[in-house]
Order: sequence, then structure tokens, then C-alpha cells
Amino acid sequence: MAQSTIISTKELQRQAELCFEGETLKVMLASVGATGYTEESTVANWQSVEVTGLGYTRFSTVIGTGSYSNSLAAYTLPSIDAVFTAGGTGWGYDRIIIYIDGATYPHSIIAENPTVFLQSGQTQTYRLALRQDD
Repeated sequence: MAQSTIISTKELQRQAELCFEGETLKVMLASVGATGYTEESTVANWQSVEVTGLGYTRFSTVIGTGSYSNSLAAYTLPSIDAVFTAGGTGWGYDRIIIYIDGATYPHSIIAENPTVFLQSGQTQTYRLALRQDD
């Protein structure tokens, strides 16, 4: 006898409200180098190899209220554009670390290969889509 489980859209909403809505999302740029850091490394580990100086600012925003998307079968939060503009002589990075402020571990990590180098005045935008699904 086959069985299937269906998660209520209201449960997905409840989870998203607890995990995301109204929380401060932070995005930082880092270089993994020879550290061996992975998605299981702590935010503090990643902060130790975060881009510094030269006009760099860690991105921060409050996550807005989402809604259920029938087409995606997920509770989706508003898209977030994390924008970074290089200053000074520019900088390079190979990881984008996404986390909820106060969390011990990252929400997710984007790996760039090859390393991204931004010259002074150049801008890089990362469009982030958070969703809660089953």
C-alpha cells in the first residue's frame, strides 16, 4: 500500500515565520584559502576570513513577510539583493556566506570559481531567494 505525506501550506508558513520573517539576514564575502572551511563551519570561522577594509561592508537587511506560491509549492520570502561595491584598490573573494544574525552556523554558502576580483567602484549583486518547502 503506497503512502504519501502532504505538508500543510499553513505549516510551511508557520516555519517560515519562525525561521525568517523579521530576522536580520547578513551576507559576507570571504576567501576560503587553505582553511578547509565548509558549510559546516561556524559563522565565526567564516568571519575570520571575511574581506576587510578598502570600503567593504557586510550586507544586512531585515527579512520581510512572505506568502505561499502555488507554482513553486513553497512559502517564499521577498527576494533580497545583496549589493557589494569595491572601494580602495578593490578586493577578491571566493565564498558568499549567508546567515541569520546571531546564528552559529550559516544558512547557506555560494562558492565562486574562479575567485571574483572587484576593482574599485565595481559592483556585484547577489539576488537571494529564501523559501520554506517540503
